[in-house]
Amino acid sequence: MTRGRSTRDAVGTLLDPGSIALVGASADQRKFSGQPLRNLLDAGYPGKVYPVNPRGGEILGVPVLRSIAELPPDVDVALVLVPAAAAVRAVAELAGAGVAVAIVAVSGFAEMGTEEGAALQAELADLARRTGIRILGPNCNGVYRTAVPLPLGYNHTHSQRLPAGRVGLVSHSGAMLGGFVPALARHGHGLSTFVSCGNEADLGLVDIAGHLLEDPDTEVIALILDGVSDGPSFRALARQAAERGKPLVALKLGNSARGSEATQAHSSRLAGAAGAFEAVFAADGVVSVPTLETLALAAAVLADGRMPAHRGVVGASTSGAGAILLADLLSAADLEPPALSPGTAGAMGRTAGFARVLNPFDIGAAGPDTAEQNLRALAGDPAAGTLLFYLTPVPTPQWRIRLAEAIAAVAAAEPRLPIILIGPAPLHEDEEAVYRRARVPVTTSALDAVAVVQALTRPYPPVAASSAPAGAAGGAHSEHDSRLRLATAGIPFPVQELVTTADDAERAAARIGCPVVLKATGSGIAHKSELHLVEVGVPDAAAVRERFADLDRRARALDPDGYQGVLVSELVADGVDVVAGITVDPDLGPFVLVGAGGVLTELIGDVAMAPAPVDEGAARRLLARTRVSRLLDGYRGGPRHDREALVRLLVALSEAAVGIDDLEAIDLNPVRVGVTGALALDALITTRDPAEQGET
Repeated sequence: MTRGRSTRDAVGTLLDPGSIALVGASADQRKFSGQPLRNLLDAGYPGKVYPVNPRGGEILGVPVLRSIAELPPDVDVALVLVPAAAAVRAVAELAGAGVAVAIVAVSGFAEMGTEEGAALQAELADLARRTGIRILGPNCNGVYRTAVPLPLGYNHTHSQRLPAGRVGLVSHSGAMLGGFVPALARHGHGLSTFVSCGNEADLGLVDIAGHLLEDPDTEVIALILDGVSDGPSFRALARQAAERGKPLVALKLGNSARGSEATQAHSSRLAGAAGAFEAVFAADGVVSVPTLETLALAAAVLADGRMPAHRGVVGASTSGAGAILLADLLSAADLEPPALSPGTAGAMGRTAGFARVLNPFDIGAAGPDTAEQNLRALAGDPAAGTLLFYLTPVPTPQWRIRLAEAIAAVAAAEPRLPIILIGPAPLHEDEEAVYRRARVPVTTSALDAVAVVQALTRPYPPVAASSAPAGAAGGAHSEHDSRLRLATAGIPFPVQELVTTADDAERAAARIGCPVVLKATGSGIAHKSELHLVEVGVPDAAAVRERFADLDRRARALDPDGYQGVLVSELVADGVDVVAGITVDPDLGPFVLVGAGGVLTELIGDVAMAPAPVDEGAARRLLARTRVSRLLDGYRGGPRHDREALVRLLVALSEAAVGIDDLEAIDLNPVRVGVTGALALDALITTRDPAEQGET
């Protein structure tokens, strides 16, 4: 029986093992299983290595054990390289032999999408629970720890001697290591630790990253993730990283299958898994980047302790066209270059002999003699949250080196200011050496540089409309039932009555006061406007009776089992229509959404989101990130609307969501915001189907 190890101890052992077993090691260097022993020996791994293969003999001069039973007691880590079914049996034997951690470095498990693969992975997870052995993977590619050194895996990168660095990489993908390391090296940085988590049958990405928070060799933690299995733990990790000043930089790949399923609520269709992750990243201080190249560049900037103080970007170029290109790209990324202060602009104008100084600045026209002076002025301006330099080849070697040294001097003088050099043309060795010594990252892509600045300064992003098709009603509640549930939570609605006869409809309209709104309601009627089951501005009693009869007839035909009747509602005066909603990500929990509402909701896709619950301050910030916010303030001379009433509604909505255990989504569309007050004119709650309640 193996020693039971805490997660913390297990990860510590994984990254600094005193002994390693290689189960299924091969003498054939053409096979994956022939790589790990050679990699360990070539790197000078200082611990004991025990290859295991029934053939016995020697591999690269190391004696081979014929079975796991021949291992000495208490081996720290085993790398399992045999096929999936045999791997499960091997892990069971390793547990019996007292091995602390097994890395299952083969595929054939849940990633295959087969019942057999899922069953094999479930067996692995059960072994970890029953025996105490801890498992990394399956379907992973090992680890690399530069300080040990520990190249335990079969990537091409495992065969290389990597210089120690300050960036850790925790990834669901093993292959991405091969692109990340050279990209990071181009920016003058190296790796501290790499762990490929694979399918996370036991140890996972959050466990490994949590350990790196305590690692003195790691300053920045890069993540490549498909999703998270435990949303609250991931969010706790992100907050701890922010508190400790160890930035997390994430490259999110794809969307979870459940997150992309169609639902009836606008809110879920507008959000999607990608939007949920972006909202969590922004709320918890995770830097989110779009590509592997930007992951490496952002990690390099942060590893030098540089972080923008604000969103302002100052730029310079050795050509006027380069400065214009920077301005265009920054503006397109919603990073409009701010004007320089009068003092900075005046000083630079006098130095360069310019009548007008713009940001970005054409330093090429100003010439080499004033390059450092002008760059120092730019970097010291209040507008400088980040400095970008677009380098086009200059005519002389002296100009080239003088410029490189000027940029290096500014980097030394401004140790917290991010400085990124964009150089589409190849650099000469002498200037490249200057930038490397100064730790100024160089990229050939202006788009990558701007994307990194955007990532380092991004607020909660707007969420684009998803292209997922509409699905069946499933767990959709009727408007009447949804309203009753939400009204008790403090959501304001218009005066409304549910009726089932024409006589009752006429009496309700008399009490409310014509003109009124008539709407059919039932659990199978989600979007009434699209089904032509809404009548707005019904003027009098005769019209109420006539329209009721028509709605009642058509709704009974459309929803014979769930139809409840017709809602008679007061007609609410004009205002700004807003969509407010909740969507629940299966891993990350509930999110509150707000944006342009009514018939334009999905056409415009103007929605921002944040994790629920939100307080009034968070609700105001969320609302400010939408375009509809401008309408509330009185767009083009229009009246100002009651923003604070909408803020209170969002807070109440987010609190209601947290209290509904089986919630999938809430949709309030539209919420009509008047000059005074805000009322939800329609409501839809969607909960998970009973058949899904037992899913994990």
